[in-house]
Amino acid sequence: MPENKVKKYFRLIEAWAWCDICDDMIALRINKEEIIDGLKMGIYMKEYKHSNQSPDVEDPDDVSGNEHTIYVYINDNYDITGVKAFFGESPTTEEIGAQTIQEGGEVRIPIVVKEIPPMAVQFGMLNKDQFKVLKICDGMNTIEQVASIAQMSVKDIEKMMEQLRKKGLVKVIKRT
Repeated sequence: MPENKVKKYFRLIEAWAWCDICDDMIALRINKEEIIDGLKMGIYMKEYKHSNQSPDVEDPDDVSGNEHTIYVYINDNYDITGVKAFFGESPTTEEIGAQTIQEGGEVRIPIVVKEIPPMAVQFGMLNKDQFKVLKICDGMNTIEQVASIAQMSVKDIEKMMEQLRKKGLVKVIKRT
């Protein structure tokens, strides 16, 4: 899989994110103000619906010509920290953990059980990292994906999940 790329300009970025469904790079132009506004809520995620303009018509298994979505996660340095491709309104549990399950492993998916307003950080109820991580815990990302997107270690995320669980803000579902 090719590496995601970003060109940064004064008011916008041009991002090329890898779509597993199209098996190609998807080009996006995103206004920096949109990213900055998203980061105030903890993390910025660009949702982009598209379809492959040149699907392999000879291959009956190629469904990339059907509309699908990518989520592109971008940090405060305007770098791409994660990309998720899926059909429908949101990824299915199968899409989330298919590879881990095939390898005989366990998939751990953190889910927010109580919405927290950005004010919680100002009041000292949560720190900025905890708030950002809660925004990534959308029921679609595994613990490992949350760590990757947040640019933190899995060990630190697991420790944070335990703290957030004790506060009654998150639960981690396990699938095998």
